[in-house]
Amino acid sequence: MPLPHSGVRGWLTMGIYQPLFLLAFLIYSPVLLWRLLFARKGKNGSSGSWRERMGFVPRLSGERALVWIHGVSVGEVKAASNFVAQLQRLRPDIDLVISTTTPNGRLVARQEYPNLPVVTYPLDLANFPGRALSRLRPQCVLLMELEIWPNFLQAARKRNIPVAVINGRISERTFKGYRIARGLLPQLDLISKYCVQDRAYQRRLLDLGVDRTRVFVTGNMKYDSVDMGQHEEAAAQLRPWLSAVGQRVLVTGSTHDDEESFVLDTVLAIRSRTKLPVRIVLVPRHPERSLSICEIVQQKGLRAIRWSEVADSLAPLAPDDVLVVDTIGQLQCFYAACDVAFVGGSLVPHGGQNILEPAALGRAVIFGPHTANFRRDVELLLTADAVVQVPDRAQFATHLESLLRDEQLCAGYGERARRVITQNQGATARTFDLVVDLVDAARHER
Repeated sequence: MPLPHSGVRGWLTMGIYQPLFLLAFLIYSPVLLWRLLFARKGKNGSSGSWRERMGFVPRLSGERALVWIHGVSVGEVKAASNFVAQLQRLRPDIDLVISTTTPNGRLVARQEYPNLPVVTYPLDLANFPGRALSRLRPQCVLLMELEIWPNFLQAARKRNIPVAVINGRISERTFKGYRIARGLLPQLDLISKYCVQDRAYQRRLLDLGVDRTRVFVTGNMKYDSVDMGQHEEAAAQLRPWLSAVGQRVLVTGSTHDDEESFVLDTVLAIRSRTKLPVRIVLVPRHPERSLSICEIVQQKGLRAIRWSEVADSLAPLAPDDVLVVDTIGQLQCFYAACDVAFVGGSLVPHGGQNILEPAALGRAVIFGPHTANFRRDVELLLTADAVVQVPDRAQFATHLESLLRDEQLCAGYGERARRVITQNQGATARTFDLVVDLVDAARHER
């Protein structure tokens, strides 16, 4: 397949984009320098990852064809797991490299893909993307969701490296911004194929002028990659520890600032009114907030227990102790051990977090009104009466209390949620069928 090209619009866009990106980089550079100099050496791989952000990724052997798969952060990295497994199974003669942008994404990628090289995606500045491409020498690049950076795509085109989007999505906010600058979007023309999650995303790309023959609806690969039972062994250990005296277990996952305090107040009010024993497990989206969360717990007259301090021993918990999970990669295990899961980023205007993870485990899931980042998932599950969405904080306590009181109610939600997820699987195979020509072209070139 011949690679797309950008023409005159490409030169015009890059002439505007490069100075603006450089200006933004210079303004932000003091923050970057502080992080580089004062972050603990080796924390989250920070020292090495900054070299990689400038394109100094490790050189690989180059003896076999290489496919580069990029996911921005934790969600994209985990959603790619089934696709990566299928590539390894069906094309064992190619090499894979995984890249991510965030430190947490990098940590999770190393956990998910321990036998694959994991690198940090380059900053879209100067020759950083070109340097990374020249050192890795991939035969094709697969971008999870819609990670479009003009410099990177121009550098790939110059090297005749095809780029495809898989599991693609384009949010309403991004779409509106792109529509304003539609005449200056040659980077969209540099993508060989778009494999998108649903028809709404397809329509948005078509409205932006992308050729219809390059946009395909494949479904959401997250439904293939979610854990539907692999953490049962861990849950079998955690559940009796968390619920030693028969507490109902509430896990608040991927929470953001203010949500932990609100959930604590809500549960304390439920306890006071009903005497219902409830174990609270707080799993913040950003573990570095754990110390401040522990202080909030203590201010409310409760004892905070940090997971990193008890994980090895599982020392007995007092009935009202609140567990604060301050490490990456444990959320699924705690979801598997809970009765009710509150998914954060939804009671604050953040856009929500992944509701599929606890739903796939058959848990009762509750969340707030702010779910723009997971619109399609929410619609599917709500249509099947498989989750509980509250319109505001005022109604949160009522619905949470109902779930904590009624085991059968929780079981019904969990059963319906698992059914929805099973019915929506298959995107990985459809995506593979559409991009296999790029992968096979890479093999034949070698």
